[in-house]
Amino acid sequence: MESKDRYDQLLEAIEEERKEEEFYYKQLLSHKSLKEKSASGVLWYPCHFSRSHFTVGEQIELELELPIDKLGPHKLRAGAGVTIFITEEEGTHRGVITFLRKNKIRILLYDNDSQIHFNEYRKYGVELIYDERPYQVMRAAIRDVKSSNLEHIIALREGIRKKDSFGLSSNEKVDFYNNVALNTFQNNAVSALAKANLIGIIHGPPGTGKTTTLVALIKYLIKTEKKILVCASSNNTVDLLATLLHQQEIDVLRIGNVSRMGDATAALSLREKLASHPDWNHIKKVKIEAQAAKKQAEKFKRSFGQKERSDRKIMYKESRELRQWARDLEDKLVDTIIDNSQIIAATLIGVSNKSIKDILFDTVIIDEASQALEPECWNAILKAKRVILAGDHLQLPPTVKSNTAKELGLHLTLLERMTNVIDQTYLLQEQYRMNDDILSFSNKKFYNGKLFSNPICAKRTIDGLEDALIFIDTSGCGFEEKRNPESRSLTNEGEAFILREHFIQHKEKFQNHSIGIISPYAEQVRFLRQMIQDNDIFRNMDITVNTIDGFQGQEKDIIYISLVRSNDQNEIGFLKDQRRLNVAMTRARMQLVMIGDGATLSSATLYDELMQHVEKRGRYLSAWEYMG
Repeated sequence: MESKDRYDQLLEAIEEERKEEEFYYKQLLSHKSLKEKSASGVLWYPCHFSRSHFTVGEQIELELELPIDKLGPHKLRAGAGVTIFITEEEGTHRGVITFLRKNKIRILLYDNDSQIHFNEYRKYGVELIYDERPYQVMRAAIRDVKSSNLEHIIALREGIRKKDSFGLSSNEKVDFYNNVALNTFQNNAVSALAKANLIGIIHGPPGTGKTTTLVALIKYLIKTEKKILVCASSNNTVDLLATLLHQQEIDVLRIGNVSRMGDATAALSLREKLASHPDWNHIKKVKIEAQAAKKQAEKFKRSFGQKERSDRKIMYKESRELRQWARDLEDKLVDTIIDNSQIIAATLIGVSNKSIKDILFDTVIIDEASQALEPECWNAILKAKRVILAGDHLQLPPTVKSNTAKELGLHLTLLERMTNVIDQTYLLQEQYRMNDDILSFSNKKFYNGKLFSNPICAKRTIDGLEDALIFIDTSGCGFEEKRNPESRSLTNEGEAFILREHFIQHKEKFQNHSIGIISPYAEQVRFLRQMIQDNDIFRNMDITVNTIDGFQGQEKDIIYISLVRSNDQNEIGFLKDQRRLNVAMTRARMQLVMIGDGATLSSATLYDELMQHVEKRGRYLSAWEYMG
């Protein structure tokens, strides 16, 4: 579904997704008492005030404590949006959790009102809410795209709308770039994209060194560009790039909420760079003097005449002037830190931070663009003269909850839309992760056979085990799927049993190897985690259990996949999504073990082809072999 005005359509899709998110939270919280909300883990109540202070940018950070006997399982996390309400008072205050440990929580308030008074005599509630800000940012970005008069934005806007090649030639003469740490395809990508005009793409299938290529490209670009914007949809991806660039002795500034950054990256944040700067102590001293003057003005006096009124007025004026002075000093220091930073790293939503709002970058690089919504990409693209997208559109797309938003195309990424359209697309073809047998199916099915394995991994297997690719078929074993009536998700206890038996047979050979156990279904993941926890045979092993979606971007020596679906109707649900299978299969380095009901799965051509492939390139086994 695509109308004449693609961008009006995106605005509509954003609103549909926002409404779906809002509806989810309303359903979760509607008609529930404070006690019920606390029991469901979305509310802390009654909290008591500990302290508050002004942070960078004069925002108020509030610290509250929940009585330890009231603390139970909850869904509050650092980075989550919340509302704070005060017992017997109208209105609420919105903010984001910056710190949470045991029964203590800190919240950065969105409203920047110094007249908000918190004290130890009131009771406070902290309630989880859906975060509307990303939707506001995405709407604003698309409106700016529609109204922009900038030549390069107009060209990008129209080229992407029409799926046009922009008329740019990939034969433009480029400087020869030869980094001995990179392979031919990576070097070619860096050489060409350094000269790309308007838009370029690095298509990086699993294990092909996309991140390594991006770091090399960025290092090459900063020789001629003063400042580069580096973005991704997730904080984890931004943190990884920021850390790798910092290790290359590049001056990186990580913009965003410190609570959402990893520990290694927090030191690169604006807040930490301000706090560690020699000039910060002076600014802090001025802020303390301003606060002291305000407290002095607010002191209670039994006798309050004309002189006292005049003194109070003078103290309030002094407090305001000191705070303004501190703000001015802080703004100048922020500008200095930003000016001295070669790389600004932020999430696609985080680039709306006011501290970088007036900067126009030469280049914005968007990593994992296959998992980023188009409107959030535009939020970053608007800040630069050209964009480099990196990712793999044959992996899982971003999550979109609203079916209407999907029909309007919100789940279709810029990477998917433009990879096969523009000339400036560079496929990384040499992979360093998987045994060749593990790679073989994805390579044939998704990448037109263009990928090949570096000798370092092509024949790599677990010592004592020849087979890297295994499918264990549970057909005829009676291992039917079960649906949890509350979560509506599925389990298959029989597949978990087969997985355990296979593991027992090979445990000695699996020592000192990392293991991933993944499944498409969250209920199966919960069951598998419990099984791992309850069985001593898994003790002291390096094992991670997660959904396929949650495992994207990771890799392990050994991967087990429990496919779950087994029913008389041959229904396989969202397993039909080819990209989900591609993600699952490309996590393994040395051995991949898939467990599933071939009779049910083979109703889909994709899985019928997979099982035929395993018979040729791997080992196709029956689950009966593990039931003796």
